[in-house]
Amino acid sequence: METEDRLDAVFFALADSRRRLLLAELAAGPKSVSELAATADMKISAASKHIAALEAGHLLYKTRHGRKLYCHLNFDVWQEVASYVAMHAKFWAGRIDELEAYLKETNKP
Repeated sequence: METEDRLDAVFFALADSRRRLLLAELAAGPKSVSELAATADMKISAASKHIAALEAGHLLYKTRHGRKLYCHLNFDVWQEVASYVAMHAKFWAGRIDELEAYLKETNKP
């Protein structure tokens, strides 16, 4: 998968607060789909759709233990996201510094 396509899928998945809640729950460790649904106060079918979006963004992966599916955070993708965010943070920090210098130079508040 191309980097841009992966980032699109990641940011799409992160755009929903319910999916971010599921990820926060997984930060404590793997959880079954039913445990995640209960924690997020949603039906298993709704949780499954959100989990599918998170899987598409490579933010989590599932394993099967007996009859239960467990979700796990995928830490590998976070490095790619962190690099992307750091690149843009550096750019905008530079632009803000330029604006500040311009305002000082022109004596504007």
